[in-house]
Amino acid sequence: MHNQTVVVLSALEGNERQIFRPFLTNEQVIRHPATQTDYYSGTLQTETGDVRLILGRTDQTNVSAALETDRALAHFTPRYAFFVGVAGGLKDVEVGDIVIGKDVYGYERGKTTADGFRARPGAGNSSYALERAATGFVHSQPWQDIARDLPNGNFPSPVNIVTGTIASGEKVDGAVTSELHRFLQEHCNHALAVEMEGFGFLEAARQHPQVHALIVRGISDLVDDKSKSDGLGSQPYASANAAAFTIALIKQLYSTTYTKRLPTPEEAKQLIAIASELYSGGIRDAAIWERAGGRVSDIAVSPNGRTQWQDAMRHMRNGGRGASFSKLLDEMLEDFPDKVELLSIRG
Repeated sequence: MHNQTVVVLSALEGNERQIFRPFLTNEQVIRHPATQTDYYSGTLQTETGDVRLILGRTDQTNVSAALETDRALAHFTPRYAFFVGVAGGLKDVEVGDIVIGKDVYGYERGKTTADGFRARPGAGNSSYALERAATGFVHSQPWQDIARDLPNGNFPSPVNIVTGTIASGEKVDGAVTSELHRFLQEHCNHALAVEMEGFGFLEAARQHPQVHALIVRGISDLVDDKSKSDGLGSQPYASANAAAFTIALIKQLYSTTYTKRLPTPEEAKQLIAIASELYSGGIRDAAIWERAGGRVSDIAVSPNGRTQWQDAMRHMRNGGRGASFSKLLDEMLEDFPDKVELLSIRG
């Protein structure tokens, strides 16, 4: 895995971004050359070496989140990007629980008519591969060991993690009797949590297809008990839980190694046909070969994409220095998750 850079964005400073700083070593403050936006940069030790971790702050609202996300991803070109912070719980969660945002429902969009407001929500999706990795990690022993130590005197319940939809807009849902809360119950009653930045984050990340993006939210209140929960320290507690999970997940992502699986002659033939269709320009399209751990310089230069893929499969069948067949399949499925032929080869 060549790209060792991870960007973690949060909306708030004290209870969100600052909670990540103790995980960093060799910390320094760096600034964007054009805007002077400040970031913390440091290293995070993993089994496969040091990862460069960038901590940014977007401030609240989806508009700000989108602008700052695009700026950070364009400047740092990370492998992974996370938006981590607190959210209000809507269903199936308690204070301190963690929500992995599989998708986001942008509830603000719609049309006003003589009959009232008609919702036309936007939608955003986290990275398929990253969401699956995060959801799988929930059940791992390393995370179970960490989660066991998270509850405290004010919040003694076990920390649960659920994956699902998050509602995102420009308003704070402060009461179960509010117009907003009734709207969410009517139009987005499957949402687990509500917040103000996730839709903007994913919309910006969508324009950087080489980046795997995921939302991780700690539940700081259940809307109707917000003042009481805040008084007990729910925001730093929920944010710390989300940060602990994110850091542990990053370490897991960079400890994963792919076994050296060589494609059979039939698999190589099938993949040449599929890759020539999906990446017709060759191995440089969407940086797919580099994402699989390969080096472009190992493949013969040709203006014909199919010829490049033929040479790439010969390279892999001969051992594929750096490139992993399993990793290549996973990366292609990240781009085309519904491609049945790829799923069949992967098994």
